[in-house]
Amino acid sequence: MRFALSLGLLGVVALLPACTPAPSPAATATPAATEQAPAEIAWRHGDVDDAFAEARDSGKPVLLYWGAVWCPPCNQLKATLFKDPAFIALTRQYVPVYLDGDEEGAQAWGERFGVRGYPTLIVLDPQRNELTRLAGGNDSEALTRALTLAVSRRTAVSEVLQHALTAPQDVSTEDWRVLGDYGWEVDANRLAGERDAASLLQQLAKAAPEPALQRRFTLLALGAGTPDATATPAQRDATRSVLEAVLAAPAEVRANRELLGYQGPALVKQASATPAQAQQLGTQLLSALDAADHALGDKADARLGTVITALALQRQLHPDQAIPAALKTKAQQRVAAADAAATTPHERQATISTAVYVLRQIKDDAAAEKLLLAELDRSQTPYYYMPELADLAEERGDKATALSWLHKAYQGAQGPATRVQWGVLYVEGLLRLAPDDAPAIEQATGEVIADLAAQPAGYHQRTRQRFERLGGALQAWSRTHHGAESLTRLQAQMTATCTKAASSAEGTAGCERWLKS
Repeated sequence: MRFALSLGLLGVVALLPACTPAPSPAATATPAATEQAPAEIAWRHGDVDDAFAEARDSGKPVLLYWGAVWCPPCNQLKATLFKDPAFIALTRQYVPVYLDGDEEGAQAWGERFGVRGYPTLIVLDPQRNELTRLAGGNDSEALTRALTLAVSRRTAVSEVLQHALTAPQDVSTEDWRVLGDYGWEVDANRLAGERDAASLLQQLAKAAPEPALQRRFTLLALGAGTPDATATPAQRDATRSVLEAVLAAPAEVRANRELLGYQGPALVKQASATPAQAQQLGTQLLSALDAADHALGDKADARLGTVITALALQRQLHPDQAIPAALKTKAQQRVAAADAAATTPHERQATISTAVYVLRQIKDDAAAEKLLLAELDRSQTPYYYMPELADLAEERGDKATALSWLHKAYQGAQGPATRVQWGVLYVEGLLRLAPDDAPAIEQATGEVIADLAAQPAGYHQRTRQRFERLGGALQAWSRTHHGAESLTRLQAQMTATCTKAASSAEGTAGCERWLKS
């Protein structure tokens, strides 16, 4: 599930910040504020400069939300947090800005603020200093608590980090909470800068004043680093000690719920010297996640996430064995439950790609394809699911159908940045499945460049990253399929597009060198 995993599930990997039980959302707002709360958040849509002007006049911080209409975890926020009256009331203390990735200039803003993925929430003061950023995959209570704390902040998070590294004894409890809340799992490098993120997090783990926070930073450091196959017995014992301590504390499991769910299998591997130890620790992990899910009401989407962890552990512990029948049945039941529970458009967009991923992990591709095809008629963004249908067709050797789905997805994609992203997927499909069809490859690439030409300030962030990836793929194709002439024409088209956009205030740095490097 190459496509849906990259755009959906990885976007969900996020930071659940609290090291103590979070208060309910209702407890974070005064009764008067709750009573007066409007029915929805008063988002500014895209006008970032005006938002900061209002912030300077009002003294309020800016809450910038970066998302996309097709993004599953973004839709999870819309289905839950953004409808919560307490959270809506809380946003009245901010200048809230909704920056959709397809709005004019959005990718340039995304690059300026260093946003890596959808969804991300950033709190900035009126002078544009970053006070904190949060991964949008957090649960509603954790995000509400973190943003309640952030609304009165006036110290940049980079300053807080520097104080924690140089004079940790002088760092307040509130400042430590800000560092614990920070979205390290998706944006560690933004705050770490040139420093190695894993090493920095280990420093914070040693300096943090509370054991729960020390363990949290240790888990984050382990997740940020590269697994060490040569770990000493002492290192493995230390990792196991931290993991077991977290799993034994329900509050810490909840605080680290997403981290444990998605990186738990890798942590079990790092902490285990023998298969028996890994089996035991894996069982503890699943029991702790089940207990956390139960404490939160056994929501269908959370239980779907836990079965993903169970499947990952099964593959890791028994790579040569088939998925046990009981686990396969559990996965199918949880997919069915999640499908039935998701009734609104936002809920379904947040759920279906994850459900499809589970089905593909148990090799039930027929059920995955059936679910995707049914969703095309229900979804407001059907193009999102088509590359997954293409992947299924490609796996069974049906190249023509795979390319047809990729082409339909590209033609149906809405929004300038999204069209480029899906267009790159289509061209990459042609390079992989029809490499001898140079005219089709050149034509499709030309169409994607034309899409870029329609957005003069668009060569930034995700759009630029997609073009750079496509450029590398085209150069590799040219070396083996005599595509030099095609690349020359495409570079000329790209140069003309860059020249036309050169007067843009946002610039087009690197655009003109696209196929020349």
